[in-house]
Amino acid sequence: MRVATWNIKQAVAPRKPLGDLWSWAAERLTPDIVVFTEGKVPKGGPPPGWTAQWLEGGIGPRRRWGTVIAGRGVELRPISAVRSRFRTRHLTHRWPAAVQVCEVVRDGTMWGAVVGVYGLTVNLDGASVGHGRYAVPAMLEEIEPVVRTYDNVVVAGDLNLWPKDLPRQFTDLGLIDLVESTASTRPALEGCCGCSMGARCGHMWTHRNGNSPRAAVQQIDYIFASRDLAATCSLVRGGIADFPDAWDVSDHAPIVADFDMGS
Repeated sequence: MRVATWNIKQAVAPRKPLGDLWSWAAERLTPDIVVFTEGKVPKGGPPPGWTAQWLEGGIGPRRRWGTVIAGRGVELRPISAVRSRFRTRHLTHRWPAAVQVCEVVRDGTMWGAVVGVYGLTVNLDGASVGHGRYAVPAMLEEIEPVVRTYDNVVVAGDLNLWPKDLPRQFTDLGLIDLVESTASTRPALEGCCGCSMGARCGHMWTHRNGNSPRAAVQQIDYIFASRDLAATCSLVRGGIADFPDAWDVSDHAPIVADFDMGS
């Protein structure tokens, strides 16, 4: 199972044609599942071969974009409640368009749950703060029942956070940062902003903050997996090092993770 995340820059200009962006993702990422952030679905619906889950209208009148979970060759089933033997917990979202949660079914078998997240750069009162330090912890609280219930869970998206600012909730929920866990497989990222790994840095440059030659080198996009699922991860690649043409179509570069379908 190949899972990817990519911010397709539908929040600010210049916006590339949506069909071209989805085609680029299909051809360059060849994903089974992709979390598009700052995303939209083409007016005619998902392109042929795709299924998708999103909130029509986006985050609001001035922000007609949101998080989209899209699949190829899989069925997506929205998760609105999590049931256990003794209780049902309904999911509520402060920013519904920014968080999408679904089951993924392939060949009639339920594979697991995928959570797509866009870390809005606002505080809990909606005021702009320039980072996701308020929104992301709130979103993790909302999706905790999903992480606690499903064996295979992926949480992916643009968090608008540097690595050192990731909330402790990821660790508390048993979610593994797949970029950091595979850091030894790639060279250190020179100039990495907000790095939490020091000399062992294996982060990926996923966001080009401006067109200056001295633009900040930063990773703000991530893929996390539940512990047992992370153990089946066979390959992680991404950032501008692996997708050097990504900045021709967006100001973000994707991250892609492959999982052994035996689990």
